[in-house]
Amino acid sequence: MAISLTTACAAATKEISFLTTGYPSALLTYVQQEVVPEFRRQYDTDVVVLTAGWNDRMEKILVMTAGGTPPDVIVTGTESPYVEGSAGLLEPLNRYLARWELASEYPQTLWDALSWRGQVMAVPQNIAPRAIGYNKALFSEVGLDPNRPPQSWEELVQYTWRLTRLEGDVVAVRGFVVYSTSFGGAQQFSWFLRQTGLTEINTDTLTSNLMDGRAIATVDVLQELFEAGQNSRSILSGSIEHGRIAMIYRNPQSMATMRAADPDFLSRDFGLFAPRRTPDSMPVMHLFTDGLAIPSASRNKDLAWEFIAFLCSDEVTLEVQRIASFYGGRMPMLQRMVHEQPQLKLWMDLFPYAQSYVVPPPIEISLIEFTQRLAKVYNRQMTPLAALEETHAQWTRLLGEWKDQIGQLK
Repeated sequence: MAISLTTACAAATKEISFLTTGYPSALLTYVQQEVVPEFRRQYDTDVVVLTAGWNDRMEKILVMTAGGTPPDVIVTGTESPYVEGSAGLLEPLNRYLARWELASEYPQTLWDALSWRGQVMAVPQNIAPRAIGYNKALFSEVGLDPNRPPQSWEELVQYTWRLTRLEGDVVAVRGFVVYSTSFGGAQQFSWFLRQTGLTEINTDTLTSNLMDGRAIATVDVLQELFEAGQNSRSILSGSIEHGRIAMIYRNPQSMATMRAADPDFLSRDFGLFAPRRTPDSMPVMHLFTDGLAIPSASRNKDLAWEFIAFLCSDEVTLEVQRIASFYGGRMPMLQRMVHEQPQLKLWMDLFPYAQSYVVPPPIEISLIEFTQRLAKVYNRQMTPLAALEETHAQWTRLLGEWKDQIGQLK
């Protein structure tokens, strides 16, 4: 009897935890009621599903780890692979991916975005690649070819001037949206900077690239676009699907909003392109990716991997895509979704041009304060050079602190 009780207790302790972040209620319900019971049946392992917000996610991970019960699987954000990966908080997944038959179904650009110095830190679960969506009807109204989006920065500025229309002091149609609040301005800068072939920082030496002439050219063109699109003025209610905005960032998740506003807009008037600096240069689609990772503190790494692989299986992936518009990045599964959402293919065709960004942590400082300087540039309160010089100095200090932190882990 004693032996039987011991065996039963050992079996009962086979359990892992999954800390979700950003999951809508319908997706949480599906995971708890469908995914977890099936995983328990197949692997004789229970999964405790926990939740966190993006603002308190890291705090919860650290508290759980300090308390001796670290999570086994976590949801990561766009910056997690290099911020948390470089800090030693994430388990490299290369050894699991080497024997995972589905790894080749993801574009290499996704694995690159979720890696830190050659080590993959997460498996993509919710990709939100940004390209420029444009309203073909508005192009036609001003005599532009609706099937030929701008092929260079010069044309992008010209099109923006041509498409923008005022009604008194209010914008009736904004040719192009330039962001100047929160993280948006700095992220937009990163996207355009990469169109020059330059990255924000050198990840090998951890040095800033903001004093390169291509960075100044990037701020210059964004300032031109800001003025051409009358971005300092208020705009009449509505967005691209209402004919108020001609060109604006769009990711696959925005299809639901556009479809709700006008069921025919996506098939009738919506176009998408990845911008480029010159007609001969490489276009860039800006990649944002939430993933699934194993904390380095997990005590059940192999089971954690099995759960990640289970979440990426065919049936689960398709349901997650349908329920939450979380597009996981497996190309065959995305292709199956194209039958239900044909416009998804517009983003899929641009995957060869997808790039993420890398800026010094903490991003709350490096991105937000840079955005604040860019806003001053756009409103002619600061020169592009001064904004870049101040940000370069700040980033240099932050990169030095980051380098020290990485050195202490060696």
